[in-house]
Amino acid sequence: MSLTDRAYELIRRDIISCVLPPEAEFTEVDLAGRLQMSKTPVREALARLQFEGLVRAYPRRGYQIEPVRLSDINDIFDARAIVEAGVITLAVERITDAELERLDGLARASSDDGYATDFERSHRLNNEFHEAIALASGNLRLHRMVVQTNTELERFFFLEAHAEDAYPADHVTHGQIVARMRERNPETARQAIIEHIEGTRRLLVGALMDGKIGKNLLLA
Repeated sequence: MSLTDRAYELIRRDIISCVLPPEAEFTEVDLAGRLQMSKTPVREALARLQFEGLVRAYPRRGYQIEPVRLSDINDIFDARAIVEAGVITLAVERITDAELERLDGLARASSDDGYATDFERSHRLNNEFHEAIALASGNLRLHRMVVQTNTELERFFFLEAHAEDAYPADHVTHGQIVARMRERNPETARQAIIEHIEGTRRLLVGALMDGKIGKNLLLA
């Protein structure tokens, strides 16, 4: 891993976990000192984070962590619902038995005791599950779109993981999505993943608006 890659990973992790909170201001010198690196890899890492929409640069002033906006959450979830509904429609028609078994394994892993207590593991398993459906669609462009929306949601998923509220009993699980896919019915599979995504949106937005997680971080 290059110094730039290392700087990128460290800074991004601190942004996602809100160690560097929304609207925090800093300079390249601040971060270089904190990471014990020269300014060059830090500057290059910050350029990548600007492209991802996590950091904003201000000439002669430094940088600021982009705030968490309710409008961003809704925009990304809208995009996610549209893209993944289309993805699963294709995947149901094209998925192999081996791919279904892998999805089933990921679904079972996302319902065990450790899933709710280990954010890094749960985040990885969630991404792998949704990306596996996208890969089963056979459309690499759609796969890249799913990866992109999941990447943009990472900071919000971190906040969701720290919400006090549990998912309601009627929340559509990964296991239920796989069950619908096994039926090879595109419409029921499509409806299952939309309900799953919308349930996640409701939990996250509700917890933020009620002040149960990070309301002080949220902009309208």
